[in-house]
Amino acid sequence: MLTRDQAVAAAAAFLKSRAHPDRAGSVVMLPDTAVDFAHGRTVRFDFREHIETGDPTQAPFSSVVVVPHDGSPPHFAPMFPPVATYMEMRAAGNWPPRKG
Repeated sequence: MLTRDQAVAAAAAFLKSRAHPDRAGSVVMLPDTAVDFAHGRTVRFDFREHIETGDPTQAPFSSVVVVPHDGSPPHFAPMFPPVATYMEMRAAGNWPPRKG
């Protein structure tokens, strides 16, 4: 199981090297937002420009990174369902949802 600090570091590495390498210097991790779930930890982040100006066009489209406990790569949480529901579905093995 990952500690909060390990999850934040893994999320930061994902954001700076894979998701937003062009904005690596702008990534601001928000470690106090880390939440532990059975599947992994979620960590929020923001961009420095958004924090400094409040300009919504400078905010990340998706600000939640999932760092799985099993060592699989960090990834963005989907926009739907809500993060807690997504994490419960992952833990139960119900993601992706089965089509009817």
